[in-house]
Amino acid sequence: MAEKQDKEAKPEVKQQEAPKIRTLLTEFKLQLLLLEKAINNKDIKSIQKVSQSVRKFRQAIKSAHLAKIFVPFYQSTIQFDKYEDFEVHNEEVELNKIQITRLLKHPEIDIYTRVLHLIWLIQIKSIEEAVKIAEELLKRVIQENIRYLDTLQSIIYFYYSRAFELAGKLEEIRPKLLAGYRSASLNHDDQGSAVLINLILRNFIHYNLFDQSNSFKKTVDFPEGAAVNELVKYLYYTGLILAIRGQYAEAHEQLLSAMRKSPDNSAFGFKIQVQKLLALVELLLGEVPNRDMFTNSQNQQALYYYYRIVSSVIKGDLKVFTEEVNQNEQVFRKDKLYNLVKRLPQIVIKAGLKRLNLSYSRIKLSDVAIKLKLEPGSNPEQIVAKAIRDGTISAIIDHENGIMISQEKNDIYGTTEPQESFSKRIELCFNLYTSAVKALQYQNPQYDYTQDNNNDEITAEELLDMVDIGDF
Repeated sequence: MAEKQDKEAKPEVKQQEAPKIRTLLTEFKLQLLLLEKAINNKDIKSIQKVSQSVRKFRQAIKSAHLAKIFVPFYQSTIQFDKYEDFEVHNEEVELNKIQITRLLKHPEIDIYTRVLHLIWLIQIKSIEEAVKIAEELLKRVIQENIRYLDTLQSIIYFYYSRAFELAGKLEEIRPKLLAGYRSASLNHDDQGSAVLINLILRNFIHYNLFDQSNSFKKTVDFPEGAAVNELVKYLYYTGLILAIRGQYAEAHEQLLSAMRKSPDNSAFGFKIQVQKLLALVELLLGEVPNRDMFTNSQNQQALYYYYRIVSSVIKGDLKVFTEEVNQNEQVFRKDKLYNLVKRLPQIVIKAGLKRLNLSYSRIKLSDVAIKLKLEPGSNPEQIVAKAIRDGTISAIIDHENGIMISQEKNDIYGTTEPQESFSKRIELCFNLYTSAVKALQYQNPQYDYTQDNNNDEITAEELLDMVDIGDF
């Protein structure tokens, strides 16, 4: 009997319903509803957050999705089915005419939808049409002059610049970018200012105008309130400009910061470009790049040619280095780093001299020229003397007999090098602590956190259901 009662007393276990799979059009509808709610509540942070979400559709958006959006929203006659990525499916946006009319009363929602069209055009490489749409969108946003549109305006500026870059007409939009930066600064739009600073620097760098880019960089202050992804881009562009100008120590610091602040699981192409530049800058500083940079499975193929360059520099073989540069010249020119690669021969010679300094106590200068494979007519005595003066090697020259005599190096702990190394590490820790403090979000002292406000929160599913029951 007791066993029977226990069995009867056991409550029935309800099977949990599997979560609904949120499709692209469902997600798009959700973002529009969230944007409408944020506009009605005048919640600027939520407007900015939803406006940024338009980028996440970049990889998944297809012509079939746009057809399902543009036909009910704008009665569009665009023939989306003529594009190669068109796939027939039965999914709908599930918004009636009254709801669509209500949504389109807000210019932010209308522009949000059209930005999605612009992103898709760039994805499918329809550049001429993308340039036209980008110009129309930018003109409209400037005319609207609504602060709620600042985030969308910065996104439009980005794709506007990208469309003109792909069209090969990037120089034409430089005055508009400068005017846009001036307006963003006057409106205290940190995100817009950061985006436009990076676009202007990219514009100058695209045409190898490094003096102009450096002058512009000196005249602007990068806003502290900008997004991390814009800060990382700025650090990379700054590092590239400083490296081209020969300020390798400052460039190295900027590039290391860019790598540390980069996202872990995305932006692989950007991080590879930073690592290429970082490897060359470290070689120009006389340092050896970290081997993990090249052994990582994600980087091996992309950094293969730079690995060959690093290997030839470490070996100190000038002939092998020259052959590598000549064979892969087009690769370095495509990466816009050929200028830095051409500065490496002196580093190769110094690396070779270091090996000879460790291997031989005495060696003839003529043999130095043979082992370093110097070009005919080179003066090995002058090269060795310069390396001694720079502190690359510890040796003296017997000018009468033409011999380089190696000397024992002093104890490194008797120099200031360990102190300088510790100083750099301590400075890094202080900078990291300062950045962490700036990123903290403090509680609002006027808000009562003891109240139970869970009922005020609306989930995404509840928001979508409200469309059907008419709460919005």
